[in-house]
Amino acid sequence: MRFQKIVLTGLTAIASLGMVSEAFAGGRTAGSLLLYPEFDNREGDVTVLTITNVDDAVEVDVEFVYIGRFGTSENEVNCAEFNREETLTPNDTLTLLTRAHNPQMEQGFVYAFAREGVANPILHNGLIGNVLTIQGFDGIEYGINAVSYMGIDPTDDGNGLRDLDGVEYEESPAEIQIPRFFGQGGVFMSELVLIGLSGGAQFNTTVDFLIYNDNEEVFSSEHTFYCWDRIPLTDVTQLVTNDFLANSTNNDPNELLGMPMIETGWIRMWGAIASSTSTDIADPAIYAVLIEKINEYGGADLPFEAGANANGKLLARSQDGTF
Repeated sequence: MRFQKIVLTGLTAIASLGMVSEAFAGGRTAGSLLLYPEFDNREGDVTVLTITNVDDAVEVDVEFVYIGRFGTSENEVNCAEFNREETLTPNDTLTLLTRAHNPQMEQGFVYAFAREGVANPILHNGLIGNVLTIQGFDGIEYGINAVSYMGIDPTDDGNGLRDLDGVEYEESPAEIQIPRFFGQGGVFMSELVLIGLSGGAQFNTTVDFLIYNDNEEVFSSEHTFYCWDRIPLTDVTQLVTNDFLANSTNNDPNELLGMPMIETGWIRMWGAIASSTSTDIADPAIYAVLIEKINEYGGADLPFEAGANANGKLLARSQDGTF
């Protein structure tokens, strides 16, 4: 038997869940490479990116790599790359608007890594960061910490990529776990950010999903995306709609406790295959973030993670995904 204590008073209280989460629930440590799941420079949106050097003795150069999915006119730019370099002194922090830092692209993701010189990534597990998306400075959509990858031996093995393989940097998770979603429809319009970490700019990635309702029933689905995307959760599957969960499953009639007309569930996902025109990569590494939207309110947090996947590389350009 499960017991839950949830204090909610009407839909207004649920909307307050759009407040920015202060930290990843499992805790994170500083790393040598940070992955920021999204930047959004579209009209009316402002992305505030922060990177901090928590080392109180060592100055470090940081390379920012913007991977653009869409350009300035919402045209697809095939996950093109735009690079910037900044220097952080000990205990320094840098906060910037991605629109000013990279005016060439509208939407995609960013990673930043410690380096020395033009092409020499280094071990410097002293970087932390955060990204905050603001809608026209009238309201916060969501804010999350960067995904931190601790460096092991970041010396490039010759492919010119940052390998998330347990040798250069720690691995990506084998499985992404999202502890809750609200049944979609009406005021609930959640979106999913997906990042392909294997293969690179020439690959489409298929993700397998298990969707659980509030009574331990499980349903499967899959979705294929190119490189990076932000899509409505209902584009993945209609299994997440409030109508399906309420009327087509053996759902718990007492949940959401306090507001039983609203259904909930949870999600686990992992990479199934990444494919280019010439190569398939089994068990590709991925990352994902759920942005919960309730009317104009948004909220997000980093997911929970399980296992390790050593297939990640940032960011290959070749047809075989090796360089």
